[in-house]
Amino acid sequence: MLAGVCATLRTIFRPLIGFKVTIKRDDSPKYALQKALVVTRTSTILNSVVEVNIGHSHYPYKDFLGPYKVPQLLAPTIFTLVNAIPTMQQLHTIQLNSIILSRIHLHIILSAPYPVHLILTTVQLPKMSLFPPTNLRKLTLTMRSSWETVQPLIAHLATSLEYLELKWCEFLPPSQLQLPSFPCLQELRHHQHRMWSTFPDNGQVNELLRLGSQITRLHVTGHFHNEPATACQENLQYLTTSLWMLSEHIFGTEPFRRLVHLSLMPFECVDVANHPVTPSSFIHDHFPTITSLQLSIQWDFRNHAMVMARSQHNLQTLELVIHTREGMDDEESGAVDRDFSGEVPSDQLDQAMLPAALQTLHLEVVHSHDESEQSAVRCIQWVFDDIVPPVTGLGGTSLKSIRLSVSEPEREREPVISRQWVKAPNGDWLRLE
Repeated sequence: MLAGVCATLRTIFRPLIGFKVTIKRDDSPKYALQKALVVTRTSTILNSVVEVNIGHSHYPYKDFLGPYKVPQLLAPTIFTLVNAIPTMQQLHTIQLNSIILSRIHLHIILSAPYPVHLILTTVQLPKMSLFPPTNLRKLTLTMRSSWETVQPLIAHLATSLEYLELKWCEFLPPSQLQLPSFPCLQELRHHQHRMWSTFPDNGQVNELLRLGSQITRLHVTGHFHNEPATACQENLQYLTTSLWMLSEHIFGTEPFRRLVHLSLMPFECVDVANHPVTPSSFIHDHFPTITSLQLSIQWDFRNHAMVMARSQHNLQTLELVIHTREGMDDEESGAVDRDFSGEVPSDQLDQAMLPAALQTLHLEVVHSHDESEQSAVRCIQWVFDDIVPPVTGLGGTSLKSIRLSVSEPEREREPVISRQWVKAPNGDWLRLE
């Protein structure tokens, strides 16, 4: 059977391109070990591994309630793969899920010459005070709760980390939590679950931003109890957050004058009619220099999003990630479109949409039903009925390029349909093959 697995892998990866090795928690121990042996004993395959994922699960939310459930029979597989990590020359990412990590294995991972990103999801870390030199520059901690074991690792990596992600963590230290300085940190991602606080002290998110004085990219979502996160105003260039956080002044009241890209998700979660400051004017006032905007929306809100984008002075690129659950029928969108004045009153529509700025429009349709063709047709109809008309189109006269992709979550958002159009000098729209 081992020879068969080896032959299959050689066939699949010829010519060899970087690929990921995944050991699932429900793999049979025999099959998992055979897979690991094929990878580690075949030099051409070993040298093509770019990611190792151990303990993978399709239900990560359940892991938090019952972590460290990887069967002990997988221990030989984990031992085999981890010991081969130092020789994987293209390896850049190691992801461990719901396992108890030994000191020896952590030492091997940290001292490996090639990996740059370590992802730990509900992983029980060993207690260590001495760590080897490491080339790791990225760290992701998901569903962690013990600061006592996390803190020494973060302190060791702090001076070299360029990327730090904290996702659904709730640190419960026995004493006050101490954060190190992050002199090289450029990107911080922090997602806080609505039922938990990552840090016991609400002010420590802002403290984290102060300690990473070079942060230019910030991805922050969740519930922060109105804690201002303003320490990165001077350097921040890319921001991803949720619309309600803007309306709650989580980012203060002063403009972010260096920001060039803003991503909001999800757009539809805010009842804009009940907010004293509309999203359009808030973005206009607080992020006046953005040139690109990404909005995660439902199909119903597509016109709202276009008007909001056109009201920004310098915006050149708009990306709409459109989520659909029950299709894109006219009946679904009609009720919201008739209430378009909830975002911009109809008598102020012309004043809200500025003339020549938007040049590029990207549309990504993500749906959970098997109607890719219908979704593409409906979206194309909207583009040519409402976006590109030269006088009344929501896209404006400067729009030069439109790209559409339709994807399905179960296919990991790989496009199943892709279209692209460019505007010719005579004003016609040409499809690119």
